[in-house]
Amino acid sequence: MVLSQIIVFLILLLLSLIYHRLAKKFGIVDKPNHRSSHSHLTVRGGGIIFPCAAVLWWFSYDFQHTWMIIGLLWVSAISMLDDIYSLSGKLRMTVQFIALSMAFYDLGLFEQMSWWSLPILYFIGLGILNAINFMDGINGISGLYAAVFFGTILAVNTYLPIFEVNLINYEILAIAVFLIFNLRKKAIMFAGDIGSISLGYLMIYYLADWYLYSGDWTIIILLMVYGMDAFLTLANRIRKKEDIGEPHRSHLYQLLVNKAKAPHVIIALAYAGIQFGINILFFVLPQDTPSPYAASIILVAAAVIYIGGKSFVERKFATDS
Repeated sequence: MVLSQIIVFLILLLLSLIYHRLAKKFGIVDKPNHRSSHSHLTVRGGGIIFPCAAVLWWFSYDFQHTWMIIGLLWVSAISMLDDIYSLSGKLRMTVQFIALSMAFYDLGLFEQMSWWSLPILYFIGLGILNAINFMDGINGISGLYAAVFFGTILAVNTYLPIFEVNLINYEILAIAVFLIFNLRKKAIMFAGDIGSISLGYLMIYYLADWYLYSGDWTIIILLMVYGMDAFLTLANRIRKKEDIGEPHRSHLYQLLVNKAKAPHVIIALAYAGIQFGINILFFVLPQDTPSPYAASIILVAAAVIYIGGKSFVERKFATDS
């Protein structure tokens, strides 16, 4: 088992090295601008290793969950093209909708959910998918946060054995490889849309699988730290009547990096560490999901803390550019 994982790790590392060379050759790089949280040219699309790991798992384990894998390839391909050419939002959302439909079909969700709940499910799925993409803005944050998520799923699987753990193991190995290039002061590669979207797609797949089994909406707390920053920032921009399609630097993690000048890696570790603590307290140690009442209190408290913390940072560094 350990030997096979070492082999998978080395294969994924080799693929990453090959992609890095090809990306530099063909100019698939991220050029910093006034909205960026980095200051040097960096290869974009390093997250291609995440769908590669899933396909490698698919070949290695008798072609399981083919519809989900096809959906992953669809959404990864359109995200990679967007990394290179900047496609229209409507095209990306359409492909994301189709890809989610394939994942839901693979889970048998259409047979188990009522027709009136499907629009809500798609709304939540697309929201999570793009929120995770919005949060991919500093070195290490996507890889560390995803490692916490999939590590938690592995822990939960010890008392709720419903998940495909081999795929999770492959993705954790891919994340470990990616962090070699990304978790550093000056990243060698960024995940790009292909990385954040493919990770988000797999997160949604596992959350949907869990929800179909338990019916507990409280599992959304597994993404609470990202969710607070993504959705409260979006709500604030809508309140200010800003163009939400325009790039911005108003997420809390961006303020901490760009205004407070905190190191990328420290902020990424903080986001992942807080989520890790939440997951341990509310999912791993109790070996159960929080009740709706407890979850509601947690979410409200987190929102109050987030809003207060962000307001403090904005006031303290209001004079910075």
